[in-house]
Amino acid sequence: METEQIFPGVWEFRATYGRDTAELFTDGAMPHAAWFVAGDRPAILDPGPTSIAEELLDAIRKLGQDTDAIEWVAPSHIHVDHAGGSGWLTRELPRAKAVFHARGAPFMRDPARLIAGTAEVFGDSWRDVFGDILPVPDDRMAIVEDGDALDFGSGGAYRVVFTPGHSLDHISLYDEERGAFYCGHALGNYKPPRFLPDPPMTLPYFDVDASVASIRKARELAPKRLLPAHSGSLASNPAIAIDVVERVTLEIGEVVKGGMAAGKSDAEMETDVRAHLFADPAKADRSYMPVVVSYRRYYERRARKAAGA
Repeated sequence: METEQIFPGVWEFRATYGRDTAELFTDGAMPHAAWFVAGDRPAILDPGPTSIAEELLDAIRKLGQDTDAIEWVAPSHIHVDHAGGSGWLTRELPRAKAVFHARGAPFMRDPARLIAGTAEVFGDSWRDVFGDILPVPDDRMAIVEDGDALDFGSGGAYRVVFTPGHSLDHISLYDEERGAFYCGHALGNYKPPRFLPDPPMTLPYFDVDASVASIRKARELAPKRLLPAHSGSLASNPAIAIDVVERVTLEIGEVVKGGMAAGKSDAEMETDVRAHLFADPAKADRSYMPVVVSYRRYYERRARKAAGA
């Protein structure tokens, strides 16, 4: 696990683990970035799955920090690769409460549906990659809504920004003092040296329009730094990064909608998406079938809703 101090009292941890068996982000190991905010009220932001939780705590201890003093565990959303370790951490850390949006809290109180969805996407061997998903008791939860303020570190004001789309419960955290936007997966996925980011898609449920609205909401904040949870800190040109992920999200939507209208198969649309991103489909870094399926399911749901209206 790599460790880097990015602000006074704030460290970023970057790790890889297991394998992305669903090829949502990569054809190799899962990447993850988490953050530790030191001070009077220490916090872990986007802790990740149970499989890296002990390693994360060890990395914090190596900084000379007392992990028993940690008061907050704040995942951006309930997906296993972001919040999966929350139950284990709240058992391990005597003072810690886990922060969830009101939409996500029921899935962490009783993770049965989350476990079923994880198995649907990543297969029956998902625990080998992510570890188990343990429940978080009510008395170890803090339920938040858009605009709430959280007191992390030594009096730092972190504003909750509701950014659904990638998931129904997704929140980002805005460090107003530093202009740092911890955006989870709300602003897509970055994988250097790829030129363009992936859209903030996922399986089994992705809302294209909500994602675009969340991207535009992030733009209004005019952050000075973006901190997405798979690649880590993006220190330069956040405005350009936000513009690009909005454009990619919208343009891939048009590719898939056009393919659906033309009666194309998922495989044909997947080739079209790779051509859109890489010009030569053969140069793509992985399969983009999950991208196609996540968009197609969204447009099918929207069509069913319109037909039933």
